[in-house]
Amino acid sequence: MATRKNSNIAYKIYAPVYDRVFAPTFAEGHTRMVEALDAQPGERVLEVGVGTGISLRHYVAGVRVDALDFSAAMLKKAQKRLDRGEVVADVTLYQMDAHKLEFIDETFDHAVVAHAIAVVAEPDVVLREMMRVTKPGGRLVIVNHYKEEPGKLSRAWDPVRRRIGLGKNFDLLQLLQECGLQVVSDDIVNRIKSRLIVTRLP
Repeated sequence: MATRKNSNIAYKIYAPVYDRVFAPTFAEGHTRMVEALDAQPGERVLEVGVGTGISLRHYVAGVRVDALDFSAAMLKKAQKRLDRGEVVADVTLYQMDAHKLEFIDETFDHAVVAHAIAVVAEPDVVLREMMRVTKPGGRLVIVNHYKEEPGKLSRAWDPVRRRIGLGKNFDLLQLLQECGLQVVSDDIVNRIKSRLIVTRLP
């Protein structure tokens, strides 16, 4: 299992180089994630695993975004984006454990999580927490690597991925079904063929 300690240590190391090394690979997914969410002015959005904030500039003015991450180092980079005026949406950053969201039920109109659901220790707990704080009928958009049937090499690589904070492959579509989320669309994005999955809460 991925651990919060492993992830926190890993992303403290990654933070200084994340935008140069990872952002170009993930850029398309973040852009299309926000486009698929289609949040309108006056709506409130939860973003879990905001990292250095590479998605934040895509939200339109008038949208309120509560963006959280477990890594203080990554949030520091995200705050610099806000300070430089790169973001037009109303964004508030939080250092928070996504397994225990500090928001009341049905706070948000929609929610997103990009490249983080496979990194957290308990993906099912995080998804259910995101559902708890999102209003019925809201959209929950996920971007992440995912294979229905991981090969032997992928499974062998999982323990290493977990130790360096990169999570593991698991049956994401099955998890979404178990959580009661309706899959609206499922597309391929990014150079690494991540999945962009748009779901809707019951």
